[in-house]
Amino acid sequence: MTKRFKYTFLLILTIVIILTIFFDTNKSAFNEIITFISIAIGFSITSLSIIATSKFSKNLYNKESKKDNSKTLLHELVDDFQYSIYLFTSTICLILLLKFINLDEYNLRFWKIEIDFIEVLVNFCWSLTIISIYEFIKLFNLFSKYVIKSAKE
Repeated sequence: MTKRFKYTFLLILTIVIILTIFFDTNKSAFNEIITFISIAIGFSITSLSIIATSKFSKNLYNKESKKDNSKTLLHELVDDFQYSIYLFTSTICLILLLKFINLDEYNLRFWKIEIDFIEVLVNFCWSLTIISIYEFIKLFNLFSKYVIKSAKE
């Protein structure tokens, strides 16, 4: 497991716990969230296509990464897009699972505490949504910087 995945998992877990304890979340906005994340996936794939056909990507391929000397800067850039697309797709799949599979009868029990499985799943979807929005903004900023650097060369 990569560090990035571990940190994302811990962040998701923290958000789920906070949402479950302090907020009464619902799933009424999930249709809009699916639309937004679908657009984010389209943006990511289009951005990757632009990067792949750019002459500047050859320069990135020839520069070694400062974080990991086994990778180039192009590898890091593609990894960021790949991670985001996986996150976006996971979010959509989980929301669709929640919408179309009847899970109303399941409850989780920890010691003497009973937790509604649907509530945990809804909060998990919300946490993935929050992280997806953050990742989309980060990806947009990264692509903007790429376009500016590409124009300079």
